[in-house]
Amino acid sequence: MDINQKQSFQLKPKTRLIHFVQGVALTLFTLTVIIAIYLTYIYCTKLSPFINYAIIFDAGSSHTKMYVYSWPADKSNGLGTTSTVNEYFDCSLSTIVKTLPTTSTSSMKKADMKFRAISDFENHLEYLEEYFHVCLEGAKIKIPSNRHGHSPIFLGATAGMRLLSLRNRTKAENVLEKIREIFHNNPFQFVIARQVRILTGLEEAIDGWITTNLLLEKFKHKHERQKSYLRHSSDDIDTDMVGVLDLGGASTQVTFTHNNLLSEPIPLKYTANITLFDKVYSPYAHSYLCWGKNEVHKRYRARLINEQTKNWQFKQHYSRLIIDDYCLPNHANESLSWNYIFRSPCTINEKKQFSTQNISMNVTTLLFYGRGNSSMCEKAILNLLNAKKDNKNISCAYNINYCSFDHTYQPTLPAKNKFIGLSGYYYVFNNLAYGLHNRSNKTFDQFNLKNYRLSDIKQRVNDICETPYELYYKQEDMSQQNEQHKRTMCFDGWYVWLLLTSALGWKEEDFKRLSFVKRFPTGEVGWTLGYMINQTNYIPAEHRNKIIQKNEFVLWLCLILTIALASFIFLILTCRKYVKYIKIKQQNKRRQQRSNSHDGYIIPTEQNEH
Repeated sequence: MDINQKQSFQLKPKTRLIHFVQGVALTLFTLTVIIAIYLTYIYCTKLSPFINYAIIFDAGSSHTKMYVYSWPADKSNGLGTTSTVNEYFDCSLSTIVKTLPTTSTSSMKKADMKFRAISDFENHLEYLEEYFHVCLEGAKIKIPSNRHGHSPIFLGATAGMRLLSLRNRTKAENVLEKIREIFHNNPFQFVIARQVRILTGLEEAIDGWITTNLLLEKFKHKHERQKSYLRHSSDDIDTDMVGVLDLGGASTQVTFTHNNLLSEPIPLKYTANITLFDKVYSPYAHSYLCWGKNEVHKRYRARLINEQTKNWQFKQHYSRLIIDDYCLPNHANESLSWNYIFRSPCTINEKKQFSTQNISMNVTTLLFYGRGNSSMCEKAILNLLNAKKDNKNISCAYNINYCSFDHTYQPTLPAKNKFIGLSGYYYVFNNLAYGLHNRSNKTFDQFNLKNYRLSDIKQRVNDICETPYELYYKQEDMSQQNEQHKRTMCFDGWYVWLLLTSALGWKEEDFKRLSFVKRFPTGEVGWTLGYMINQTNYIPAEHRNKIIQKNEFVLWLCLILTIALASFIFLILTCRKYVKYIKIKQQNKRRQQRSNSHDGYIIPTEQNEH
C-alpha cells in the first residue's frame, strides 16, 4: 500500500464522523430556529380577555327587572366599557301573591296581596328573598362561576321608592337593607351599601339619556366600532344626540342637549357634566315626581272623589263610595281601596281636602264606575296639568319662557334634535297602535310618529273612551292577562297626548321627530346601561397573563439563539474541513492516475471501451 492509498484510507473514517456531526448540528439548528419562532409567536399572540359581568336591578314603581351586561375585562385597551358593552340577558321578577289577613280589625278575613315592586314589601320584608330568588339563580347559572366574585351587583330604585321614602323614610331604608343582606349572601361582588340605593330623579334622567345615545352609537371617537344600528332611510336618526322622554309609573323624565345660548343659565340641579370618550356633555335633565302614569291616575281619581262628594251628605257608617269615572269605558268598573288612592304622597293635597269636607267618614272602598266621556276625560286631565298655572297664589321662580307646567325650569325644546320616548310612552302607543292602520309600520320595537296622522291618533283615543266596555273588550282582544293595562287606555291615551302637547310644549310638526321605542338591535332602552357604565368605571382593566413572561421569553430566546448560532458556526467550520478533504481526495486521485500511467497501465474509460 503506497502512501497515497494509506492517506485515503485514513480520511474515510473522518468523513463518516464529520457527516454524522453535521447531521446532528443541522438538526439542532433547525429545531432551535423552529422553537425560537414558536416562542416568539406565543409571546406576541394577544390572548382573548376575560369577560366581566355586571348585574343591575331596575326597581321601578310597578315592577323590577334584572339586566346582566358583559364586556371585555381589558376594557378595550383602556377605552372603557362604553365601546364594547353588551346586554347579556335579562330577567323580569315575577309578582308574588300571598294570602294575608286584611287590615280591618273587625274581622279575621284574609285576602290576596300582590307584591309587584320592592316598595310593596314595606311591611313584609320576609318575602323579598323569594321575590329575587329566581332571577339571582338564573344569573348564577349563566355567569361563569369563576367570574361570580368579579361581577358587581347593583340595585337602583326609582320613583316608587322615592315616594315611600317621603312617606316613611325608615320603612324605605328597611327595604333597602334587606336587599343588601340578600345580595351579600350571594356569590356576586357586593362590597358597599351604595350598590343598593334610591336614585335621584336627575340620575335616572341622565342615565336614560346615556343609555339611549349609547345604543344608537351617537358617541363618536377614533376607535369607533363598525355601526350595528340598521338604518332604513338616510334621515332615520341624525348625528346629533337624541333627546329622551321617559314615562314611568311614578315619575316622568325629560333630557336633551341644548345650544348654551339660553338667556337664563340652567340651574345646577337641572344639569350634570358627563365625560364620555374624552368629551364633556351637559344636557338638561329633570324628573317630574308624581307625574308618572300611575300616580297621575291616582291624582285624577282623588280629584274626582273631591268634586263628586263636595255636596254629599254622608252618614258615619258609610264604608264605600261609588264615583263616576269619565276616563273609564261605559259599564266598566274598578274597585280600589282607600289607601291605594290616598296613601301616596302625590295625593296628599286631595286627601287633606277630602278630610276637611267629610270629617266623620269611615270609607275603606272606592268603586269607580265607567261613564266613558272623551271630552270630560280630556278636560279633567288638562285641569290637573294646568293646576299650578291656573293657581294665582303660586308663582314660578324662573323666567316665564323657561317655566314648566309644574313650575320647574325647562328650556325650550330644541328645534332639530330627534327624541325617543321610552317605557310608558311606548306601551301606551303600542296599545293605541293596535287599532291604527299603520300597525305594520312597527320595526325593531319602535313607532316613528312621522308615519302616523295625529288626527287618527286623537280619533283612536276618542273611540276608546266612547265605546261600551263589552264591545271594547272584544275589539281590543282583551284577556285576564292584559285587561289591567288595556282598561285604562282612555286615560293613558289622553294623558300622554296632553303631557306632550300642553305640558311639554310639543307642536304638531314636532311629532315628526319623535319615536316611541322599546328596544334597539343593540339592546333594550332604559337607564340601566348608563348607570352600569357610571358605576363600573372604577373597575381596573384586567389583562390575562401571557403564557410566557417577558423575562422568561428573553432568557429562553437568548439560550436558543446561542445554540442555533453555535450549530451554525459548527456547520460552517465542518463544511470548510469537508471541502478541504474533497480537494485532497481529488488530488490523490489525480496522482494515482499519473502513477498508473507511468507503469504502462492505462485506466480504461468509456471512450477507450468504444
